[in-house]
Amino acid sequence: MDDFAKVVTDFQAKMADLNRIQEERTQLVGVGTASRRRVRVTVNADGIAVDIKFGGDIGALGFAEIAAAVTEASRTAVLDVAAKSTALMGAVIPEEQAPPPLDDLLATIKGLRDQLG
Repeated sequence: MDDFAKVVTDFQAKMADLNRIQEERTQLVGVGTASRRRVRVTVNADGIAVDIKFGGDIGALGFAEIAAAVTEASRTAVLDVAAKSTALMGAVIPEEQAPPPLDDLLATIKGLRDQLG
């Protein structure tokens, strides 16, 4: 195999990996809890809340406490899904290379997805 063919083959393999990882990423969720597990928030891969649940004893909290607990649980859930996404992307980033910020990485993936149509 000549050098050009190897580069093309390597590129195609990397693109296949990126497509697979992008698909896996869309399935990720993050979960956060707060106020002694009275509040549980689940977010999707983009950090958008897709489920909020309250424990049976939520009535013991005031409105301000519930609001603060939802915010705290949401923040924890977003951090959880971001860590999962970073770990997933680690499969295609060489170990000697420090990973870029998550926002840059996600923008790059979106750009590649848009280019591939």
